[in-house]
Amino acid sequence: MVVGIEITVIAIVYVMFSVYVQRRLIDMKHMQEVQETIKQKSKELNEMSKNKASQEVLLAKQKEITSLLSKSMSSQLKPMFVVLPIFFVVYYLVFPAVFTTNPNITVPILAWTLNYKSYFIMVAFVVGLALSMGLMLRDRIRFAKEKKQAETIQQ
Repeated sequence: MVVGIEITVIAIVYVMFSVYVQRRLIDMKHMQEVQETIKQKSKELNEMSKNKASQEVLLAKQKEITSLLSKSMSSQLKPMFVVLPIFFVVYYLVFPAVFTTNPNITVPILAWTLNYKSYFIMVAFVVGLALSMGLMLRDRIRFAKEKKQAETIQQ
């Protein structure tokens, strides 16, 4: 059971580091603004399509949206260039070095018995998902409050 605790701690540290890197490399406020712009321009495109706008105008608007989406995706991928190599180092170098005496260690969890690498991935996924969802909700609430305050100040 000690092995399970060690792997859980390693997974949590890895997830925390990953989230830290993501928060440092991505400007979340700018990302939220870009997503709002994409949403607004998509609505405009739908309205233009319903109103039978010309193909040239529709293509120009679609090109604009595609450009924004591309920039958004590329900025969201930046952290992967740091996080993914660290994952590979932990998974393929650290774990085999730490568990050299018994590479077939398993960790029982509920009705499953997982090898230590599968357990690490499962814990990292669950903790990462929970942390990401929590931070996403917190950011959305914070950005909504900031937007409301900005609207109140403008009035």
